[in-house]
Amino acid sequence: MKRRSTLADLLRQGSEQATELPPDMPEPVASGALRAMGFSLERMSAEAETARDLKAKIEGGEYVVELDPKLVDASFVSDRIPVDHDAEFNAFLKSIEEQGQQVPILVRPDAQSEGRFQVAYGHRRLKAAAILGRAVKAIVRPLTDIELVIAQAKENLDRRDLSYIERALFAWRLEQRKFERGTIMAALGVDKGDMSRLLMVASGIPSEIIRAIGPAPKVGRPRWVQLSDMLKAAGAQKKACAVVTDPAFGRADTNMRFNLIIQALAAAPEKARSTPKSVLGVSGQVLARIEETSRRMVLSLDEPQFRAFVLSRLPALVEEFEQNAP
Repeated sequence: MKRRSTLADLLRQGSEQATELPPDMPEPVASGALRAMGFSLERMSAEAETARDLKAKIEGGEYVVELDPKLVDASFVSDRIPVDHDAEFNAFLKSIEEQGQQVPILVRPDAQSEGRFQVAYGHRRLKAAAILGRAVKAIVRPLTDIELVIAQAKENLDRRDLSYIERALFAWRLEQRKFERGTIMAALGVDKGDMSRLLMVASGIPSEIIRAIGPAPKVGRPRWVQLSDMLKAAGAQKKACAVVTDPAFGRADTNMRFNLIIQALAAAPEKARSTPKSVLGVSGQVLARIEETSRRMVLSLDEPQFRAFVLSRLPALVEEFEQNAP
């Protein structure tokens, strides 16, 4: 009995010693197949997480895609006045070229043309991408017309990109498209009084003059209202159009163009004069010149002897006039 017990103890000790590893022996490693399976499971888990995030972004309209600028059309209502030489845009283009597009634009699928899109905001980023020959980063979201114009206006208001006259034109164009006043006010963030002034300015200045001046970002509401009032005077619009055709106007920047028109309209009108008439003597010499306006006549006496003769006769002429006056 004791012998069997001793044998069992020896076998148990031998088994424990066989399973214990020396302290300096490394842990056993999994086989290549097991390692590959582990990596595959990790990758599948990461892909599933990415897919869930992607699905959430798409459903939330926050998925950023890259689009060919040729497939993206402008908004159905313009909020900018194009300019010939835009130094600010040139600097913006250089920034995009060097740093890339940091903020995506917002577009909606074109309901009339599959595969095409319409931009709500980000027109300058879209233009820059087209010039640089790059894809434009965009958020694609289904939008109604009202949602589009509100997003369009809100983006520009947040970035303070639009000048006063651009906001006025934007409001006027929306009203021409039969948008409700409440929608336009919400889009531009204005009250009824501001809304009325925007529409008054946009409708009071001919569109060709506004386009010729450009956005004029340094010109605020009071001066645009002033121009609108000045253009109501007789002949004022014709005078403004004459300024626009002057080569100096074309060379000026947008803010200076506004000033040139204001200066021309504020200048006192020149008094119209008739062509001077010459009074000749018998021998053909010029004795006097006469210039007439609607208010007065100017008599210029060039020949000294004739001047002295006229001056000597003036008292008698005055007396004769008063005797015969009614």
